[in-house]
Amino acid sequence: MKQKALNTRQRKFVKLIAQGETQAQAHKKAGFNNTTIEGHGANAIRLLKNERIQEELRKVKEKVTQKTVLSVEAKRKFLHDLVNANPLDPDLPGHLIQEARTEVDPAGNIKKVIKLPSKLEAINIDNKMAGDNWSDKAGNEVVNPFQFLVTFFSPSNSPSVLPVPSPVLPVSPVIDAEIVPPSTP
Repeated sequence: MKQKALNTRQRKFVKLIAQGETQAQAHKKAGFNNTTIEGHGANAIRLLKNERIQEELRKVKEKVTQKTVLSVEAKRKFLHDLVNANPLDPDLPGHLIQEARTEVDPAGNIKKVIKLPSKLEAINIDNKMAGDNWSDKAGNEVVNPFQFLVTFFSPSNSPSVLPVPSPVLPVSPVIDAEIVPPSTP
C-alpha cells in the first residue's frame, strides 16, 4: 500500500529540520498554528514520531550528506596524496599546502617556505580509517611499536652500551614555535 504524500507544511518542516532549525522553530516557520513556542516544540516532537516524516527526513539528510560530506574514498585519496607529496615539486597541488610564505633574509636572499600537514598524522588517520590501528589490537596496555629495536640494542644483546629510550613514545603533531624576547616596561 502506497503511503500518503506529505503536505506542504510537513515538507517545509522536514526541510527546516534538515537545515538545522530547532524543532520548535521549524514547526513555527513551517506554518503550523500554536500559541506558544512550547506548544510548537511539543507538536514538533509528535510530528517527528510520524513514520512518513522520519522517512522524508532521512531522505533529505541523505541528499544533503551526499552533496556536502566527503566520501571515505575522497578522504583516503587526500591522505594518500599528502603522504606521497614532495614539497620541492613546483607542481604541488594547492590543496595539500597548509602554509606558504616568502621570506627574505638580511642578505636579501628570497626563499619560499612551504609547509605540509604532518605525514605521520596522515598515516595515523589512514590507519584508523582502514582499521589498521595497532593500539586497537594491542589491548589496554600502552605498546611501543619500536620496542623490538629497544630490545635489540639493549646492553644484554649488544656489546656496545647505548642509552635505552623510554618504552613509551609520545605521538604528537609537530608544533611550530617562536621565541619572543620579554618586553621591557
